[in-house]
Amino acid sequence: MMRGLCLLGVMLLLIPAVCQAGIGSELNGLASFGASGGFMRWFADSDARSYNGHAAQVRLMGKAVFRYRFSTDWLGAIEAGYGWNGYQDSGDMTLVVIPLTAGVERRVGEVWHLTASAAAGGGIYIWGLRRDGQFLRDPETSERLQATSPGVYLGGTGEFHVSTHVTSTVQVVAHYMLATGGQKDDFPTALGGDDVFTEVRIGLNYYFSPYEGLIWGTDED
Repeated sequence: MMRGLCLLGVMLLLIPAVCQAGIGSELNGLASFGASGGFMRWFADSDARSYNGHAAQVRLMGKAVFRYRFSTDWLGAIEAGYGWNGYQDSGDMTLVVIPLTAGVERRVGEVWHLTASAAAGGGIYIWGLRRDGQFLRDPETSERLQATSPGVYLGGTGEFHVSTHVTSTVQVVAHYMLATGGQKDDFPTALGGDDVFTEVRIGLNYYFSPYEGLIWGTDED
């Protein structure tokens, strides 16, 4: 995992060298499909940030992304993903999350030829404790240790052109999940208390015209 974090760090440092240009009005009214990957970590509350005194260990996060640019300053984003954290001395137990979110991004300026935007939104978060590919169960009730919780997120995005139709994004996002049951300190026999995790991702997006189809603009290229 340390190698993965180092690779992500190197990729972030290389961004100024590969940026062709930030995002202007040329993508207004266009939609995009994309994918992104990176790392996540749980920070709160007690049922997520630690297990038997050991802090949650950074693991992978991946997402599929749909974006639509309303204007130079505003875009909408719909995302679905999967991520997890591990815990030392937990017998391969993981805490997984499937975030299904929608939100908006507002342009705030240009940095290193990246278009910087503030992001906000919300959605539904499916999460739970797993071991050997199966959700754990409450030893008393036999209920699966899985929950579906509403939540919100705030973050920042940097986006730049890789080619005419392809852009790359760098995102740092914090998610706040609202508790829908249980008590704050009843982990690991139940999930309770509001929870927070953060993620850092790098992605690619292919922009297309909803009116002309996926392959468009070939006469100008």
